Amino acid sequence: MRRLIALIAIVAFPTAANANSEALTGFRLSLTIPEICEIESSAFVVDANGISASGSVFEMCNSSRGFRVIASHRMLATNEQAQISYAGETSQLDSSGLSDVALRSGPTVGNVPVTIQTNGLVQDLTISLGLTVI
Repeated sequence: MRRLIALIAIVAFPTAANANSEALTGFRLSLTIPEICEIESSAFVVDANGISASGSVFEMCNSSRGFRVIASHRMLATNEQAQISYAGETSQLDSSGLSDVALRSGPTVGNVPVTIQTNGLVQDLTISLGLTVI
């Protein structure tokens, strides 16, 4: 799970008043809203055979460009396979241990369903989901 957190900065710039009696005062306000993104999973339920798991992930990102969801896991042996369905997008996990899972466009907030199917695992598989802003 990876979190990107930033602070909001508000800066006010007062304008100089005129020297005459009818001078107006005021200020200019500049606001910078940083990109903040977060992904967090709920508890997953593994079936009795240990070949599928399902749960949900809370995702939040205010980037207008969107973000990529990435799964990191141990390297998969030649005959091991794992498939993940993330918010309706299904992809095969790469044997290298780093897999693109989903491409999300624009800002979003909410829970998405996730299902993992495995076949031929020779040892336990732990999957960590993270995101990167595009």
